[in-house]
Amino acid sequence: MARPAPLHATCAVFCGGRSTRMGADKAFLDWKGKPLALHVADRLRSHFEKLVISGDPAKYAKLGLPCVPDMGGQGPLAGLYSVLFAAETPAVFAIACDMPFVEPAAVRLLWDRLRGHDVAVPVTAEGPEPLHAWYAKRALAAVGRALAGKMRMAGFWGEIDLRRVDAGEIREGARGLLDCDTAREYEGMAAGLCAPLPAAPFPD
Repeated sequence: MARPAPLHATCAVFCGGRSTRMGADKAFLDWKGKPLALHVADRLRSHFEKLVISGDPAKYAKLGLPCVPDMGGQGPLAGLYSVLFAAETPAVFAIACDMPFVEPAAVRLLWDRLRGHDVAVPVTAEGPEPLHAWYAKRALAAVGRALAGKMRMAGFWGEIDLRRVDAGEIREGARGLLDCDTAREYEGMAAGLCAPLPAAPFPD
């Protein structure tokens, strides 16, 4: 079967979180012989026209990928504003660097759900996953206003056309929504001791 053509879009692997509970920078945790962030990038790079790291070039240039530094603040919302501002494509897929099981098929399903909307975000029983989500470049102004108002990642959602996607639709890729915040979670994921997150308890 032929490999699908790359999406006319940008993939941004988000690095640079404080990793307080992990005790080490998650981007550089070892995953099968390579940094975790690079593993995530390698799973997705052939599916996108552009792929970048969202994070400080002084720290992450060693990954060998273009880095987009945060503008106007710190944290994932500043990272999102920066990658949208820099994007030369109509949309950006934002993925956390600690999601080693991200599944290209799930990313493409969410891409399809983005059509006609500004944001497409999967929702599990634990809530939305904004760092496994699609953002149209036209959402940039709303993201900028939220950043100026020091809001959280979802602070601009009331201003845009948001498409919530029940995780139950992401059958093959549901495991890809798992992330690791602690050393115990990381070790369990590396050993394969994890299960997909349950779907959201409501219909989309």
